[in-house]
Amino acid sequence: MNSLPMEVGRVVFSKAGRDRGHYFVVVAVLDEEYVAIANGCQRKVDNPKKKKIKHLVAKPEVLEEIQEKIFAKKRIFDSEVRNKLDAIGYQEALLPRKEG
Repeated sequence: MNSLPMEVGRVVFSKAGRDRGHYFVVVAVLDEEYVAIANGCQRKVDNPKKKKIKHLVAKPEVLEEIQEKIFAKKRIFDSEVRNKLDAIGYQEALLPRKEG
């Protein structure tokens, strides 16, 4: 079991579903089982994916600027999320999903 807490701003890796193999940022904790995730590419901040926590692996990185903006109810842009993920080495999150 993953010992890192699922919190707003946490970088996560999807291990199940259509988005498996991609990195995301938690934009909301919905309850004990679900979070809302976005990466600014496949999943936009305005339309985050509701995902079960058991299908995610929490990474040690927390994007504090994103976290602070969410708590302050400020607008977050998809480009910010993409750039932050890219800056910490999760650029594969920016690759488009293969169709077919």
